[in-house]
Amino acid sequence: MVFGSDGETCCRLLLLEATPGSLAEACLAWPSAEVFTRALSETYGVADQISREKIQIIFSDLSGASCSALNVLSQIRRVHPQIPLVIILPEEDFSLGLSAFRMGADDVLVHPLDKDALLACIENLQGREQAEAQFARTQQEAKRSLDDLILLKAIGETTSSTEDLQKLLDRVVDLIQSDLDVEIVSLMLVDEENVLTIRSACGLPDDVRQKVTIAPGEGVSGYVLLHGEAVLIDDLSTDGRFPPRDGVVRYRTGSLLSVPIQYQQRIVGVLNVNNKRNREAFTGIDQELLQTIAHQAALAIENMKLVGHLQAKNAELEQAHVSLMKLHQDRTRFVCNLSHELKTPLTSVLGFSDLLLNFFDQIETPKLREYIASIYSEGKHLEHLLAGMLRLFSLDSGSENWDWQVVSLPEALSRVLENHDIRIREMNLDLHVDFPEDLLPVWADQDKLELLFDGLVDNAVKFNRQGGHLSVTAGNLTLHGEPALYLQISNQGKTVPRESAEDIFQEYSQLGELDAGKPSGVGVGLATCRAILRQMQGEIFLEPKDEEGTSIGLLLPTRMELNND
Repeated sequence: MVFGSDGETCCRLLLLEATPGSLAEACLAWPSAEVFTRALSETYGVADQISREKIQIIFSDLSGASCSALNVLSQIRRVHPQIPLVIILPEEDFSLGLSAFRMGADDVLVHPLDKDALLACIENLQGREQAEAQFARTQQEAKRSLDDLILLKAIGETTSSTEDLQKLLDRVVDLIQSDLDVEIVSLMLVDEENVLTIRSACGLPDDVRQKVTIAPGEGVSGYVLLHGEAVLIDDLSTDGRFPPRDGVVRYRTGSLLSVPIQYQQRIVGVLNVNNKRNREAFTGIDQELLQTIAHQAALAIENMKLVGHLQAKNAELEQAHVSLMKLHQDRTRFVCNLSHELKTPLTSVLGFSDLLLNFFDQIETPKLREYIASIYSEGKHLEHLLAGMLRLFSLDSGSENWDWQVVSLPEALSRVLENHDIRIREMNLDLHVDFPEDLLPVWADQDKLELLFDGLVDNAVKFNRQGGHLSVTAGNLTLHGEPALYLQISNQGKTVPRESAEDIFQEYSQLGELDAGKPSGVGVGLATCRAILRQMQGEIFLEPKDEEGTSIGLLLPTRMELNND
């Protein structure tokens, strides 16, 4: 409130004197007030001074006043309709007093002034201010209720995507341009760096809309952002607070209006309007309208962001649900697959074991050797399946110990290819290996790196065609400014569809049906490769391939400084 409880004030007074010192008595009732004095005949730019100096009460002496003086007071009331305005009249000039009330004066006193009259004026203004404050609170509550209803309707009709938010901002700008009948409107929002950027505008060049950024305290918009208060300028040339900046739009009129877009004590943006089409200056009524629109815009923007956040969370939950359902399906498939893969060799082991137990003396030596070899082969197959699953579980759980060292990729791959040499020759595969002489070493655990290569070569051989091509190539490259190594293993077998590019690296995932077309194994080979690469901070991916077959690419970490070790 403007007034103190002891009848005095600490407010800022503006005295518009007809003659020097004619309103000196007005200061008697406010000994602690900060007083600004101007001659009534020299009031050019007074409306902007009221804004600049944050004037709270105006006293104007109309003794011997002319029509031009009344016009000045009318201009003040137009720009600042809420500031208390007290008119001092010549004694018994009732005609002038009637004109003052028509002009919007809050109280009228007559010369000579005395302290009792001034104190009575204080009491009158104080009571009026309290009543207006109560009315404003009631009106604000009604506006908020209306805003909530409007907002609920808008939320029901509009989603919260970035495109829809932009449409909302554009509608707000169009509404302002239409209701205030202005040429230039800009809606600025605070970005992540706490500076204002233009999100929607009309009447501004495209380069201004795209390039202008305003820091807190910079210019009119920056002032509104920093202080959280509206700025109404009657004439920019007389205001003095905001010197024109180079490179900005030149406004046709000097009257500017900027209001904060505020949500729960937080400034989220600024609304600016310029250039009324009728060339008139902005008024306090314009300011109230723009502040109402800014309040509605703040509610809509924040609620749309909230709805957008909820929708994003909902999308995450839906994706998590899809992933869980896929994991459930993959594990169900895995259980069926595992049952099939275990049952087949177990049936052979039990069958041959039963023959040996019951008919050992009747079985000829060659057949005996054949049965024992089958039991051994199926047992090794079971061991391989169980070892692969246990190794994947161990890698995923992080319980594996890693012996990090510099490993030669050609040497590691050569040992792996030797282990698959018999299968490669049985399938009559055309093996092509291409390593440059300056190939960088790999930073890895040698045992796990060879396990990685074994899984990839096994996969490339298993899914190749008889007499097909098997290619293993490697090379150095730079990735994100760091040295890295690229490895590619390709075959001419069945082509993996692009839509299955991620599925083949998932745990328990295999292409093909269980009862037909499914390869041997339980689908942990490539998943094990990815688990190893995850620990090595490498990458594995399906390469695009125009011809028949499948190509898998790897990015492996290396250490340039250890190249010669």
